[in-house]
Amino acid sequence: MMQYLRKVQSKACYVTPVLWMLALAMLALFSWSAAADQEQAQGGQYTTLGDWEVHYIAFPSTFLQPEIAARYNIRRSNARGLINISVLDTKQEGKPALRAQIQGYALNSVGQRQELQFRRFIEEPAIYFISEVRHSDDDRLRFFITIRHGNETQELRFQHTFYRD
Repeated sequence: MMQYLRKVQSKACYVTPVLWMLALAMLALFSWSAAADQEQAQGGQYTTLGDWEVHYIAFPSTFLQPEIAARYNIRRSNARGLINISVLDTKQEGKPALRAQIQGYALNSVGQRQELQFRRFIEEPAIYFISEVRHSDDDRLRFFITIRHGNETQELRFQHTFYRD
């Protein structure tokens, strides 16, 4: 897998950095080991919440190349993961991304709460919300994300198990 990633990374200059980061995460999750959960093996997920299509993915920060992480001020560590969320409007043709407000928290298996600090990245037409999250090895985190846009509020809930590499 590492040889394939190096080959793909050499072509990174043709893709915007955040899109490249998402592509790397998707590739890594599609090739995740057999020990990983079924939901992780499927890669990024999406769900429909009201009139929104919410795409979300969780992955280790070490999947990012150091240059990309530095450009976006993201800490790479085997004890840190990233949450990436994008909200699309299903009422609009072409599903434009929304400049929503996103906040949330994660709970580990013993109920310890960790507030998530989402940052918005805009690379028209894409809009991403990314947060870092601390984790232990084989740490299943439950995420509770509140999404607001206009007068509408929705809650996204999912879980993800992080492993240290």
